[in-house]
Amino acid sequence: MLSERHRGFFVPKEEIDRRVRTFQSILREMDLSAAWIDHLTDRCYFSGSIQNGILLIPAEGQPRYFVKKSVARAESESPLEVLPYPGRKGLLKKIAESVGSKGRLGASMDVTPVSTYRWLRSILAEDRMVDTSLPVRLQKAVKSGWEVAQIAKAAEQADTLFREVKDHFRTGMTELALSAAVEGRLRALGHAGVLRIRHPGSDLPLVNVVSGKSALYPTNFDGPAGGEGPFPSSPSGAGWKPIGEGETFIVDMVTSYNGYYADHTRTYYVGRSVPETAKKAHDFCLGVLSRLESSLRPGRDCGGLYEEIQDWAEKQGVPEGFMGYGENRVRFFGHGVGLELDEFPIIAQKIDVILKPGMVVAVEPKAFLEGLGPVGVENTYVVTETGCRRLCTAEHDIVPLMD
Repeated sequence: MLSERHRGFFVPKEEIDRRVRTFQSILREMDLSAAWIDHLTDRCYFSGSIQNGILLIPAEGQPRYFVKKSVARAESESPLEVLPYPGRKGLLKKIAESVGSKGRLGASMDVTPVSTYRWLRSILAEDRMVDTSLPVRLQKAVKSGWEVAQIAKAAEQADTLFREVKDHFRTGMTELALSAAVEGRLRALGHAGVLRIRHPGSDLPLVNVVSGKSALYPTNFDGPAGGEGPFPSSPSGAGWKPIGEGETFIVDMVTSYNGYYADHTRTYYVGRSVPETAKKAHDFCLGVLSRLESSLRPGRDCGGLYEEIQDWAEKQGVPEGFMGYGENRVRFFGHGVGLELDEFPIIAQKIDVILKPGMVVAVEPKAFLEGLGPVGVENTYVVTETGCRRLCTAEHDIVPLMD
């Protein structure tokens, strides 16, 4: 028997209908007969279910969700037509029927495996396969009111956790120990315990606690914060380093509610009086944040916005390790969040995306100081008709902590 406990979390039918209609209009504009949806979060977005299968969306007519496992769960979770997976040959026949003899098929080639692409090419010539990854990502970037409500509930978890960090912290505890304590509380608040990133080959912890010099440590991840990580196979985020007196540390957490993420960071100092060097660099980051807040509005070009803020920051005199120490430095100020942590829009160089109402972006100005550690902040915002709205209300100041 299927659990009734999930029913309140189902994506509303009108949400799925709207998403499908919008995408079908895009398919028609691109002169595509149908789209192949195999990526996990894309299936979730368009069907409301994350069960293992393939979603086939025609430019006209009803989508069909061919499910391997579990058909019963997909039927209960999705308002779309759910059919048992017909096998590889049977699925190829369904695709051929959908596209006809001359039609074209779309697929998100940023995530669809090459092996799948080659398999589809067995019935379609190369010029009949079209990359729909950008249209899919741009559509997912603009959130509905229902989606924003899920992200706002994720942000509420951050509000709670930032108030409670002092209760979990003990001088000398390791980054991993503090991270584990925060993660445990985060799970109790409803985080599903998974972190989904679209970019292949990327993984991150739910909570990134880094302190002192470990925050400046080289990292493989395209983010400003370093971190030794516990092992070479997990080379970012919290490690075995004790958090010592006279150091700053950040708690960077990806909260989650009903599959949707929010991303926030706050800074702490182990001691009674925060050093002026840390205050000055932190205030600089808050100045950058303030300018970004006033600029996150419909019609702004993401690439142009990045250049504008970067030029202003350089004229003010950027602090040491601004947006990453050494080779950790990144050239972006923010990234979209939703069903994935790395969605559009991206406030970065050469990103030709125009901000629209409903877009949700995590903005993260940070600096990394030798002899002290990390400072800075991260907030998640929703772009509104007239500007933006912050989803986490926790204070921005560096919080001094002592046992």
